[in-house]
Amino acid sequence: MSIFEAVKKGFTQAAKLMNVVLVFFVFNAAIGLISIPLADPARAGNPGVIAVSLISSVLFFLIFIFLQAGALGMVKDQIKTATASMAHFITYGKKFYLRILGLLLLYVLVAIGVVLLLSLVTAGLLLLGDNIMTRSIGATIVTVAAVCIITLLVYPIYVIVVVEDGIGVFAALKKGVATARSNFWRTLGLFMSVILISLLISLVIGFILGLATIPLGANVSQILMAIVNAAVQSFIAVVMMVAFMSFYMSLTVSKGPKESIPTPGEI
Repeated sequence: MSIFEAVKKGFTQAAKLMNVVLVFFVFNAAIGLISIPLADPARAGNPGVIAVSLISSVLFFLIFIFLQAGALGMVKDQIKTATASMAHFITYGKKFYLRILGLLLLYVLVAIGVVLLLSLVTAGLLLLGDNIMTRSIGATIVTVAAVCIITLLVYPIYVIVVVEDGIGVFAALKKGVATARSNFWRTLGLFMSVILISLLISLVIGFILGLATIPLGANVSQILMAIVNAAVQSFIAVVMMVAFMSFYMSLTVSKGPKESIPTPGEI
């Protein structure tokens, strides 16, 4: 499967998964609307607002994992059988929840380690001289490292859903990273293509919406922006799921026996 075919399939199949898009829309719209009063600069130092923000962030994160798990299961069904029933959404959410949660927590640990390492590297560069050149080199190293790491960590979440025998978090991470590493440039190409397309769509819609809301008050504009952004982000999220899962499945199927499934192991 080519990058173009994966992106095209992402849009065409996402249009057939509008029930999943709707679920994410309700979730994202709720976050956006709740965030409006919490983001008010006048309340920035209010302990109550800080507490509510922290609690809601954790709660939304845990809910998001369940929705992500259910959506990925639906995407898999749509790709494999061309049908996806919402009756299976909750089942998939429960089935993959703990493993996806474990994987995301593992990502957090990886991110912390990478940030610490890159901080040491950039600090070392600045010791050689705090100037435009060393700052530029440091920024380049951080950007390249971040893109490479994100590219290598694209597939493990899809491994958990695609593999049917209860593969564990570490086995999924190992298999996903190995697949991305052996197909690095194609995976990077797909990642950059989807990101650029989503940015372009967001910019165009944001520009149009910005012009349309000029006559409206600030409060109404914020509400409309939150709702429209939720709709765009929800659709793009499903597009990305379909594109990456389709691409991953094409890579593993095309390799045949070489892509053996690791021994399952729960986290």
